Amino acid sequence: MIEPARPRSARGARRLSDLTWVALILSGLGLALAFMSGAGLPIAAAGTVCGLFALRRRPDDSPWPYVAVAAGSVGSVLALILAIVTAVEWLPVLPGMLLG
Repeated sequence: MIEPARPRSARGARRLSDLTWVALILSGLGLALAFMSGAGLPIAAAGTVCGLFALRRRPDDSPWPYVAVAAGSVGSVLALILAIVTAVEWLPVLPGMLLG
């Protein structure tokens, strides 16, 4: 008995790898937390690195690791800028607050 041919699934319809999911989640969180005085910097950087590793390991997940790398990079740059601005604003005031 011959089985009928199954239709090919679309390029993005495959199940994404776990590394791609981790990259997307970390990049999204890092981008969201970047607005909290740069607190999302390490998370966004980790999302960018995971996205780059996901590109190397599974090129089939094609658009999503690129999205993770882009979001993580934007989150990292934004968090770095906001962390510098926060440090410039608060470091001169900090000794007066601590010593009274």
